Amino acid sequence: MDAQGRVDYAGLKARPDDLNAYVALLNRVSPASHPDRFPTRADSLAYWINAYNAFALRGVVEHYPAQSVRDIKTLFGFFSRTDFTAGGRTCTLNHIERDILQKTFQDPRIHAAINCASLGCPRLPRRAFRPQDLDARLEEEMRFFIREPRNVRIDRGAPALGLSEIFKWYEEDFIGWYRRTKGVQAARITDYLSPYLPEEDRAFLKAHPEIKIRYIDYDWGLNDQKAR
Repeated sequence: MDAQGRVDYAGLKARPDDLNAYVALLNRVSPASHPDRFPTRADSLAYWINAYNAFALRGVVEHYPAQSVRDIKTLFGFFSRTDFTAGGRTCTLNHIERDILQKTFQDPRIHAAINCASLGCPRLPRRAFRPQDLDARLEEEMRFFIREPRNVRIDRGAPALGLSEIFKWYEEDFIGWYRRTKGVQAARITDYLSPYLPEEDRAFLKAHPEIKIRYIDYDWGLNDQKAR
């Protein structure tokens, strides 16, 4: 994959051995099936982020070429297909995201780390997440995501704030985390965003606390290098 997280799906489909081997490992082992191998929260969180990204890749490769994950017509749809296996138990991408990552870990930075094989997603990192440096990697990916103009852009003339729809769909994850950790009951999405923004942008948002928010249409096109 390239620096923007675009994937060479044609090459991956032609040479799937490494992906298949990794998915086979996920099939056999998980924090639920082998808790002794995942003694810390970071061990489990890294596993599930990597599992989501690997299963998404596998799902696309199996149906490539496709223009969008929405074009992949499985029995229950791409995100609800039930033939992924983690530690011997079947699961779906929706289950991993909603029931495990969101509910169990409650860290909004996961939304900058998991990739659903779409152009509107955060970039797919070139390296898997590891427990040893997980916190730093999550900070890196969230900062990168927020500083991309396709996800967060300020119109100083309006003034208005353009945001990825990810911040709309999962708003409570971001605001709830800020509320819990900072003790700010009236938290807004801009409170979460500001620490990741350049100083001039932070100052502008502070000077415009009621700035109008406009959500940027999500791009469901496949994050394929050929689509560049």
